[in-house]
Amino acid sequence: MKSLVILSISAALLVSGCAEKKPATPEEIWQGYCTSIGNAARTIALDRQNGITKQQAIDYANKVTDATTKGFVLEYLEKIYALPDAELKADKDAVQARFKKEAYEQCVNTPHDPKKMPDYKPF
Repeated sequence: MKSLVILSISAALLVSGCAEKKPATPEEIWQGYCTSIGNAARTIALDRQNGITKQQAIDYANKVTDATTKGFVLEYLEKIYALPDAELKADKDAVQARFKKEAYEQCVNTPHDPKKMPDYKPF
């Protein structure tokens, strides 16, 4: 009997997990976008720490087609490449985390039009 109850509960949880998700609100979409911007800033820091030149990074960033995303990426590219090498390499993980957090917070606090969200692939 206990196994039947457990089986019934498990089946109910499984079915409820398959239910359709509600559409994301504009604010949830913006927060997801900003998470991607933070991840991009972290990756720029990692790339620089791994020897990617500024010109290589600029060339790659210039392939971004969304103007909002391109603006954030180019801004963080400039900030990260302006950082002295010694500071960049002192604590690699901390530098990456700092830029990720800073970019996310800046993005979240940036005014945006909920009817006109940036076109981006989650990063």
